[in-house]
Amino acid sequence: MTIINVVDAPCGFGKTSWAIQYMNNMPKESHSFIYVTPFLNEVQRIKNSVTNRTFYEPKTINGVTKLDDLHLLLGEGKDICTTHALFQSANEKTKELLRINNYTLILDEVMNVIEQVPLRKNDLNLLLEAEAIKIVEDDRGLKFIRWNEEKIDYDTKYNKIKQMALTNNLMYCDNSALIWNFPCEIFLLFKDVFILTYLFKGQLQRYYYDLHGIKYRYLSVIESKDGYVLVPYDNRKPHDKSALRDLINVYEGKLNDVGDKRTALSKSWLENSKNKEMIMTLKRNAYNYLMNICKANKDTALWTTIKGDKDKIKKKVQPKSFAKAFIPMTSRATNDYKDKYHLAYLVNRFLNPIEKKFFEQYGVEVDEETWALSELIQWVWRSRIRDGLPINLYIPSRRMRELFYSYLNSDVFEEPPKSAITDEPPSDWHL
Repeated sequence: MTIINVVDAPCGFGKTSWAIQYMNNMPKESHSFIYVTPFLNEVQRIKNSVTNRTFYEPKTINGVTKLDDLHLLLGEGKDICTTHALFQSANEKTKELLRINNYTLILDEVMNVIEQVPLRKNDLNLLLEAEAIKIVEDDRGLKFIRWNEEKIDYDTKYNKIKQMALTNNLMYCDNSALIWNFPCEIFLLFKDVFILTYLFKGQLQRYYYDLHGIKYRYLSVIESKDGYVLVPYDNRKPHDKSALRDLINVYEGKLNDVGDKRTALSKSWLENSKNKEMIMTLKRNAYNYLMNICKANKDTALWTTIKGDKDKIKKKVQPKSFAKAFIPMTSRATNDYKDKYHLAYLVNRFLNPIEKKFFEQYGVEVDEETWALSELIQWVWRSRIRDGLPINLYIPSRRMRELFYSYLNSDVFEEPPKSAITDEPPSDWHL
């Protein structure tokens, strides 16, 4: 069985550099690669950086969809570079083409492997009572939704649910919700899988692997005189937190009072009309911090919050004059903002409670604090801190700020999960 190889190391430690080196050094006749990254500009960077083989990017041309083009490239055994969004649309044809070829997957950052399906209050009961769907349990006790094949030709507003059920990608959660589930067997169809990330322990893709019984090996990367080398995680390069502490100036003062309560700045708090005055205070505080304390401008500043319903929350929180300094709180794996150094993180991250309950109902323990910290770190590391340059940071949520301080003063968050394999990697991976 394929073992997933998690290359877990902080930003700037050489994960992408190792991947580029590895793809350049592997013989073309014995290795074909699929490199999957969140952003289109990163696709172009990989195409330009890997010089001893030609990477193809699936395109929409003359009525041929990107997924169809991906299938054509897979059938020809081409090296492929694409985005998370396209890879998430993989279907039965994708599986078959991967099954008959010999690909290695390099996944730059974790991707969305589960997602709650939007439903109205009585949709699920309606579908069950109409016998359009049924709940089936596999031999591991996981509950899936199956579509009644006698009603396969029905054309309804539930066509999307029907399609997910027919491809075995729909799971049942706590008698009240449906969860789209990326087909886990796809990861097992590759010769090797490498995930380049940091703090994998707290990420949903780790819990997804635990849920499905998929094994993963914890590795890290170091730089040697001959280039970048993958090593067992226990042999990783020490992370000098003292140097980090000297580079990150976290604001402490009265502007943090708005975030004192544990749930302050959470999604539900920001969407609650009762907090209108507090949200206006948060907006004024963010402007005060960026403009008056930091003397920031649109070229030096970054800020984030939840987007909410049609960006209403974002607009309510947005510091005056800093509209163009916003980037999504989920930003990762991009270098586009590496010159920024005045940062405001105006959100308190909690897992979607349905998604958390989904894992816990099957006995998968979820570490919400590590997840929240990993989300914060990924966002902060879009700035110039990734290049070892100082930044100023405003985190008004006391909970998020304390998590960040805990990270800066200990290595507890970086310990591998008990379910991880930590043995020696195969010898050819240093190439």
